[in-house]
Amino acid sequence: MGRFALLCTPRRSHQVPEKWLQGLWACGKLDPEPERAGRPVMAVARRTFLAVGAAFVLLRVAGGDASAGDNLVNNGGFEQGFAGWNVPPNAPPGNPNAANFQTPTDSPHSGLRYAQLSSTPLLFISQGVQGTVPGTDYELEFWVRNPTSLPPGFGHSLTIRWEGVVVANPLIGGPDGVNWTMFTIPLTSNFSGSFLEFGQTAFPGELHIDTISVRQVPAPSAISILAVGGFVVLRRRRW
Repeated sequence: MGRFALLCTPRRSHQVPEKWLQGLWACGKLDPEPERAGRPVMAVARRTFLAVGAAFVLLRVAGGDASAGDNLVNNGGFEQGFAGWNVPPNAPPGNPNAANFQTPTDSPHSGLRYAQLSSTPLLFISQGVQGTVPGTDYELEFWVRNPTSLPPGFGHSLTIRWEGVVVANPLIGGPDGVNWTMFTIPLTSNFSGSFLEFGQTAFPGELHIDTISVRQVPAPSAISILAVGGFVVLRRRRW
């Protein structure tokens, strides 16, 4: 649903308060001696307030249009366990595909749960991201931590794939089992419906991930261009 802004102009009988005029004088928008300049005070004040007010309203509306879109990730906070995610089967130590994928409740980043990722080979949890549009830019955001005690400079690698392509491979250091670190990754969709994967080789250690979102990056709107352009024109105009 679109948003509309109403700009109300003052009636001709309205008077501009003295404190507003003082503010204009302080900003250099109004000559404190209008008789010397040969310009009527009220007309200049009225036009100045209309100019500034119009630019302010347009910028407010443009700012609202720039808000990010809805989160396209289903159950990105793992509040329903791994519902909506494809998860490899768990296997005990000694198995060539040893893995331990859980959704614990101790100290999540948000909500009540997070995902615990742990496997010997490079195994991924994945999800089909519905609603993406080819050629459209998105932003992936997630929070991660490494609770494993490791020497400084060491960590577990987290591999992120988007539509089958590795887009990031950060090293998540430890031991920091309390604080979460946020990552943001720019993405572009090539398909109608994309595929998001998180993989690691942390076993018997683990990585924790939570609060995953994919949102469309808002494009500059026409009204934001109008707002900025109009404000510049209004500032340059001579009364």
